[in-house]
Amino acid sequence: MKVLDNVHLVDGTNANVYLVIRDGKVALIDTGLPGEHEKVIRYLDGLGFAPEDVDLIVLTHSHHDHAGSLMELKELTGAKVAAHREEIPRLTEKVLKWSGRRIDVEVPLEDGDEIAGLRVVHSPGHTPGSIVLHSRALRAIFPGDLVYEEEGRLHEIPHRYSLDPEMNREAIKNVLRLDFEHVLPSHGRPILNEGRKRWRELVEELGLK
Repeated sequence: MKVLDNVHLVDGTNANVYLVIRDGKVALIDTGLPGEHEKVIRYLDGLGFAPEDVDLIVLTHSHHDHAGSLMELKELTGAKVAAHREEIPRLTEKVLKWSGRRIDVEVPLEDGDEIAGLRVVHSPGHTPGSIVLHSRALRAIFPGDLVYEEEGRLHEIPHRYSLDPEMNREAIKNVLRLDFEHVLPSHGRPILNEGRKRWRELVEELGLK
């Protein structure tokens, strides 16, 4: 599904997989569960892209529903893998457990880095190396699992899924410092045009100052 100019959402994955297209190349944001690489490849084909047109895979964090198809997509595309430096040990450990193979993360990220036209905002809490990706040009954010969407509203991820729920709340509050109108979450549907409004409502609902 086309979401914004040069941004697509792959149909039918457990955690959302986004495609960011620039200069004839594609960056993937997250990879879905194990086996969902086939959905990503089919979607790419429908847009006229070959697997090798994917040159970058950016992970918002290392959980199974976000990184489960990482090894398969890396092998099919030859893309470089990017993740926050603090998430890399968890990611390599988990991929080794799932696949029996070791993944190489060629692009270790830090807060403030720019990659594929997106600014990296380190937002720990859900995991130590969780990130939000911010596009100034699109006025959009990809918040990973900071929040999820349901019936047009945003909610914090249930505390049982986060390593440090209070730190996750602080990260939610800090996102309002960014300039955005669109929220492209990992769970639920994108919120276009009203994303900042919905985000502010969540901050107020949580009593964050």
